Amino acid sequence: GHIITQNGIKPDPDLIKSVTNFPQPKKIKDVQSFLGLTGYYRRFIKDYSKIAEPLQQQLRNSQKGNHHLNWSRGCTDAFEILKKRLTNAPIMNTPNFEQPFILELDACEYGVGAVLTQEYEEKKYVIAYASRTLSTAERNYGATEREALAIVWATKHFRPYLEGNKIYVRSDCKALEWMRTAKDVTGRLARWAMKLSAYRIEEIKYRPGKLNANADSLSRNPLPDDIVNQHEVSTIETAVNLWQNTNILKDIKEEQQADPKLKQIINFLETKPTTDSNDKRNPHILVNGLLYKIKNSNMHYNQRIIGEKHLLVIPKAMQNKLLEWAHDHPTAGHGGQQKTLFRLITRVYWESMRKDVFNYISACQLCQQFKYNNAPTASPMQLHSVNEPWHTIGMDIMGPFPTTARQKRFLPVIVDYFTRWIELFPLNSITSIDITNILTNEIFSRYGLPKHIVSDNGPQFI
Repeated sequence: GHIITQNGIKPDPDLIKSVTNFPQPKKIKDVQSFLGLTGYYRRFIKDYSKIAEPLQQQLRNSQKGNHHLNWSRGCTDAFEILKKRLTNAPIMNTPNFEQPFILELDACEYGVGAVLTQEYEEKKYVIAYASRTLSTAERNYGATEREALAIVWATKHFRPYLEGNKIYVRSDCKALEWMRTAKDVTGRLARWAMKLSAYRIEEIKYRPGKLNANADSLSRNPLPDDIVNQHEVSTIETAVNLWQNTNILKDIKEEQQADPKLKQIINFLETKPTTDSNDKRNPHILVNGLLYKIKNSNMHYNQRIIGEKHLLVIPKAMQNKLLEWAHDHPTAGHGGQQKTLFRLITRVYWESMRKDVFNYISACQLCQQFKYNNAPTASPMQLHSVNEPWHTIGMDIMGPFPTTARQKRFLPVIVDYFTRWIELFPLNSITSIDITNILTNEIFSRYGLPKHIVSDNGPQFI
């Protein structure tokens, strides 16, 4: 259904013809068929859910028992626009996983929309469009909750593209700002914060709705790109990108200068005429006066793939603050050792980081109070003392085996715990009566009554 070219991905022209030649629906089933055809190519149609809303409403009415097609002017417009949009569908670019992804989001009273793009080489590349209508319950959300829902839904929808890659979010609502400042987040918002913490959201750029024309057409008319004033775009700093805050970088720079060990490295780099990134004796670099550690392709393989180019060196005085962010912040959710370590090791560096993370989590009062090991523990084994023959016997049944000439298929086994003496009795059946007869006529009559009989509580022994 798709054609992949050197320029990108586009719909199959042969299948598009079946959509453009589709007659105007006369019944509900025709509407379902048309939406099925166009829905297959919805990634090529911007704001598909908004355009198709009148047709979707016809399907909702049929679910309520009204199977009569109430075709309106809105349905006609939606029908024609979808056919026209698909005929002129743009070519979608294939993703470049070496570059960060940009999510442009918006939400209105009845739907959410997202555009997945990338920007590099001074060009903007559209990867895919996505949109969906809100459920009855979701339409009761407030404006901020709808915008937050858009971010959660979009990251899940584009998960195959976004996992392990940098993400920049553009929205006309500061929907995630509360996650940075909220103290006690509970319920639905807490669950959303936990879901978003799994992604590498580097930055959230706030743009008013009139400047967010690409995704905001769900609720506004699209505006031309030339009205966007880049100086009016403000950046919301999030806890996910905590150390990119100018004030924090300034504090880290001052603490690096105050740390004797780091100061020695900084002085060496300042007096060094050239910086060799392959110098294994001093794998550090100065960027704007800040000390970074150069990643080693072997030691930092995972970070080299999905993390920053260099790791910001955190001085001793600032390490506890980074540990608090990586573990205690609402977006961190008091994660375990590996999750907390991953949030740090892909961005920053200090010696003994792994040990410090382990000690910090071990001393976390909330983790010790509410987290517990839910793995079942084995009961302690009791030492059973046996002082004489036939004091304790064990029983089990072997089989079924191939039938013998005498029709025997099973072999009950009785073992004395003291002498390890074994008694075997071939049987053709293993009912409770058969086992009772063996115990009475063969064991008790010859060796007396044992004090303990050990079995696996099979139905024959109960």
